[in-house]
Amino acid sequence: MYILAQTEPLENNRTNEYRVIAGEIGRSYRDSGYTEYERVYKLRVQHKEYAVICPEYRKTKRGIEPIVIIPEFLVPRRPYPLYVYLHGIDLYSNSPEKGQRWAAEETRKRFGLESFSHTTLGRAMKVFLRLMDEEGAGVTDGDTTESPGNCRAAGFPTVKLTMRARKMAARFLRGISPWAQKIQAVTDCQAIARRRFAEYQRFLL
Repeated sequence: MYILAQTEPLENNRTNEYRVIAGEIGRSYRDSGYTEYERVYKLRVQHKEYAVICPEYRKTKRGIEPIVIIPEFLVPRRPYPLYVYLHGIDLYSNSPEKGQRWAAEETRKRFGLESFSHTTLGRAMKVFLRLMDEEGAGVTDGDTTESPGNCRAAGFPTVKLTMRARKMAARFLRGISPWAQKIQAVTDCQAIARRRFAEYQRFLL
């Protein structure tokens, strides 16, 4: 089980280690008989690799799931911060004349990544749309014959479905890609995580 902790953007950190402070949440679990450990995740952004050190709380009693306090930008088991994926999705969704390869390359350059492929962006888009369907934030134009979340189905999606999926993602993200200031962009993405994905560890898993 994961719990979000409101933290500073990863890129504000001046070292290669980013330690999540659990604060009152951690004290509450320790007072309840949990033992504190550490869990380390690796993230890459701006030509650096970071070790994100998260507090983990366990009880020896069988059947009790461990609890990990993760920062808003972390997607467990994925190599990039959440805002990288959201940026790529938004850039692709708001550029109907462009393709996923272009959006992936622009995302790679903006965030200083060695690689960020169009297939990575495509997978992120599919899961993002599925979560939108589950959240009830899908297309609201009255046409319910196709669901954008079905982009993950076998076979190549229709032009109609692709366009509707892009429009839905663009409406939800509200154009975060032409960011005037990167720090504000990161803040906006973290606000999305808090507001709409209280269990966003499911994102891209």
